Amino acid sequence: MRAVETAQSDVTLPPDPSASWRARRFVADWCARRSLDEDSVDTLLLLTAELVTNAVLYGRSEVAVSLAATARQVRLSVADENTRLPQRRDPDPDALNGRGLLLVEALAERHGIDVSPVGKVVWCDVEVAGSLPGTTRRLSA
Repeated sequence: MRAVETAQSDVTLPPDPSASWRARRFVADWCARRSLDEDSVDTLLLLTAELVTNAVLYGRSEVAVSLAATARQVRLSVADENTRLPQRRDPDPDALNGRGLLLVEALAERHGIDVSPVGKVVWCDVEVAGSLPGTTRRLSA
């Protein structure tokens, strides 16, 4: 077994236009409690807005937002109850939408989608500057 530093927090939001704002507030508060660097916070807030907005528009169910931290990265996960996978698009420069997965690919260290019979989780890992304070030790295999 090896020790892994973790700190996790979750929130479930209704599928309405306030979900993106509420999710960003949740993420901003979580980051502030851990004194994350400004660039990491900005990245997490942008990715949160993109993933939650997509979950509300296309998932049409409650949206579960989860943040999990190790000493050097944060995993943002957004779950909904729709098994339809997000589609990567190549939008026109003047398009108002269609850039969500492009932003995730550009800003996250890693990303993926986990699908189950009851929905999906879109996740991404964002590296943070320095060591993340406020994590607790947990043993994992």
